[in-house]
Amino acid sequence: MRLSGRVATVARTRIHCGPDSLVQLNRFLVAERLDRGKIFILTDSETRRHCLPVLEAHSPDLKGCTILEIPSGESSKSLQSAEDLWMELVSAGADRNSLLICLGGGVVTDLGGFVAAGFKRGIASINVPTTILGQVDASIGGKTGVNLSKVKNQIGFFYPARGIFLFPGFLDTLPAAQLRSGFAEVIKAALIGDAMLWNRLLRKGAAEILSMPCAENFWLELIKKSVTQKSRIVRDDFLEKDKRKILNFGHTVGHALESLCGGHPGPELLHGDAVAAGMVAESFLSVKKCGLPEEDLSRITSFIRGGYDTSVFAREDIPALVELMGHDKKNRGGTIRFSLLKKPGVPAINVACDTDLIAEALLFVIQK
Repeated sequence: MRLSGRVATVARTRIHCGPDSLVQLNRFLVAERLDRGKIFILTDSETRRHCLPVLEAHSPDLKGCTILEIPSGESSKSLQSAEDLWMELVSAGADRNSLLICLGGGVVTDLGGFVAAGFKRGIASINVPTTILGQVDASIGGKTGVNLSKVKNQIGFFYPARGIFLFPGFLDTLPAAQLRSGFAEVIKAALIGDAMLWNRLLRKGAAEILSMPCAENFWLELIKKSVTQKSRIVRDDFLEKDKRKILNFGHTVGHALESLCGGHPGPELLHGDAVAAGMVAESFLSVKKCGLPEEDLSRITSFIRGGYDTSVFAREDIPALVELMGHDKKNRGGTIRFSLLKKPGVPAINVACDTDLIAEALLFVIQK
């Protein structure tokens, strides 16, 4: 497998992955012939400190561009943040020919794409994701969005970036918690569409994989496989009318957990940690509704619990979680619908589950 080069082109978005990806970014900027006054870089406080110097070292022409900075964390993914950024763009003289570079993790690329889609009815954007989560999932596929109050991703657009550049060097600065969060999306990619990859992950175990340095080629292979798979799905169903819904495995429960914990005091629940718990719950539902073999449920649960603490909620939270799932965008006719598994690598979409069964699945997650 080549570990560098263009991975795919989806909805007019070129995706470059590997050590030379920032060289490709430079070529993109030269081809666009934009002056520095037309280029804006959106980042958060952490990424500005750790990753912006790396980007500027590889792309000296970006020095002197206007930097738009948001606080780190999910709380920045809001309509208020978008309005503040639009006002900054206006004040800085941005126009319809401007370019917004989204440098950061999933919050930055989700919010940045939303801002680009709305400003003057759409300006060009590119994604330069700096986390595993951003590189394998959040920056890919043209979904943009912000949260409405504490409910995840309720306002957004399908708005493809002009280019996505996945530079593995950014991952050297990644904290262990962010590595773990991003790896959950790799697990999901394997379970919904790559049984061979799933078996490969099983042979190593989550704990061993998470202990491996990001510089290992193994991680770059995981990123490239995940990106290639998601790109293929998005290409076939960009507006999520059918097949693309399989990417939501683990997310109906996961997003409800994020929304619930976003209203609680204490450390923020990372997206991947929520999705990991969600995959355990939705694998349980898969047994009940889709015939997933019990032994596969056991393997999935053991693997995930080897790398994640799935006890991120309490029994008394279950009614609130079920209520939050009622806001999921896949729902129809008042029923809560899930993307589940028939077996590893074979997903099922639009599976309706009643609230009693959902509550049973949530209890399964927190029972050891």
